[in-house]
Amino acid sequence: MAGGRLIGFGGLLLALSCGFAVPSLAQAPDLCSGQPAAMQKSCREALELLVQGGRPEPEPARRILATGTPEGWRYDYLQPGGVGSDDECVVSGALVLPADTAVRLSVTASDIIRPWRLPQFNLDLTGIPGRIEDKIIKLPPGEVGDQAAAPAGDEKPVAVRVLPPDAYAEWEGQTLPPSCFASG
Repeated sequence: MAGGRLIGFGGLLLALSCGFAVPSLAQAPDLCSGQPAAMQKSCREALELLVQGGRPEPEPARRILATGTPEGWRYDYLQPGGVGSDDECVVSGALVLPADTAVRLSVTASDIIRPWRLPQFNLDLTGIPGRIEDKIIKLPPGEVGDQAAAPAGDEKPVAVRVLPPDAYAEWEGQTLPPSCFASG
């Protein structure tokens, strides 16, 4: 019986690590009852942590695709499902973000492997042609960049301006057309 419980617990671990979430501990099978009495409390605590950690994050309101190019970084601003064209929604130079707001940053490259780093916030993503690396980020207001490390070879520095929500809304209204954020 304990073997079946252990396999069941392993199956739950696999399901959670693959992105399947159990909405609550009450809906999870009692996988710990088959364990020795001394281990049941620890088993239930571990299971509770796994269930809590398995909840998917809500999709942020903004999605930005950062593309490393020979000229530097370019940023395509799109809302999930956005329909703006590349020419309308692209900004080169500094990435501009709203402060304290979750944003999905997707990083790729057009030609060679390029690092996208903000060591101040422990962000180290890699732009690889044909691949996308995603990270949900949320930064405080200010201007930051990867000036600490001297760019090597074809590496391009990263610059980020994080604006308070009102200032970001003003920047967005002046810089990007509404079609970048139309849902389709």
